[in-house]
Amino acid sequence: MLARQEGLTKTYNRFHKPDETAEDIQKLRELHVEMDQAVASAYGWTDLDLGHGFHDTKHGIRFTISESARRQVLARLLILNHERYEEEVRQGLHDKKKSGAKKSPGGGRKKAQGEGQKTFFEEAE
Repeated sequence: MLARQEGLTKTYNRFHKPDETAEDIQKLRELHVEMDQAVASAYGWTDLDLGHGFHDTKHGIRFTISESARRQVLARLLILNHERYEEEVRQGLHDKKKSGAKKSPGGGRKKAQGEGQKTFFEEAE
């Protein structure tokens, strides 16, 4: 970006153009593939073929993972979300609040002014 005096928008517009073959843009694509694979691996999804390439999206042609991979990633993330929630329920993190707590019109518990609030520099207890 510095060498070309381009911002993010112009750089990523080039990134998504199939006919863009500049070495630096190709390297950026390779880095995106490596990053996506590292994230998938961190989730233990080594079986997932991300199918990187130029794909038609609702935003036009983009260099991204395939539609089938995108759907699989979203499905797996949804499963993980449900698993995490179930674990939080088992830990009692989603129990109803004690009665007697005043509710605000929006449904949340009203706090006394300053209650539970910390300044930026105070450590959490």
